[in-house]
Amino acid sequence: MGSTKGRNRYTPGDGALYVTVAVAFILIAAITAMGLFFKITDITVEGAEKYTQSQIIAVSGIEKDTSIFFLNSSAAEIAIKSALPYVDTVKVVRRLPGTVSIRITEAVSAAYISSGGSYYIVDLAGRILEKSSYVPQGVEIRGVEPVDPEAGKTLSFGENESARLRALTDVLKKASECGRLDRMAWIDISNLSAITFDYNGYRFNIGTAEELDLKFDDLLSKFLAANKDPGNGQNVYYDDNLKGLRFW
Repeated sequence: MGSTKGRNRYTPGDGALYVTVAVAFILIAAITAMGLFFKITDITVEGAEKYTQSQIIAVSGIEKDTSIFFLNSSAAEIAIKSALPYVDTVKVVRRLPGTVSIRITEAVSAAYISSGGSYYIVDLAGRILEKSSYVPQGVEIRGVEPVDPEAGKTLSFGENESARLRALTDVLKKASECGRLDRMAWIDISNLSAITFDYNGYRFNIGTAEELDLKFDDLLSKFLAANKDPGNGQNVYYDDNLKGLRFW
């Protein structure tokens, strides 16, 4: 009987090893192909007016001739929103074989607040959009002083003042929803129990930022329908007991 020394012996583990190596080679080849044949050739921008296409692409970090599969869409979206305050929402979409689409929704300026001789324009969510040396259009925010205002950041009125910011944005959003921002001159949130704003010459004290649906949709609409001429500084307050607006 002949000797078996020196002969190759097959073991069950050999097959698994060969499969693993083969799969690894296939994956490497696939990744290499993606890098070679699916490069970014076009970058488009949709929905932007405040910023140019070149500005948005520059801050996104997206570059042509790089693999579309290796694009980090989330990182690009964060970079764009962090660098450009007027960008409210951004979505980076890949379209094979080589197009990247950047879809922008811009924030709308709603109000402004003054500090240190400058003016800070904010959107409905209280995010600071830009700093201005001139008085901007929009609703003036009174009765509070912003802390370290800076474009791209949300308004802050100091520690333990989140309720004040929430009341402000709730009123601004409700006024916008009802189409009431156009003639609102200012809003005073120095007293959260007596939030006051000037609308069409009338000074409304609506109390707290609670029941805004009632106060704006119903009571304010009825009041303005009955008092169509501009006011002259008359004070109108919300009577919580009677659930109605009354001249003061």
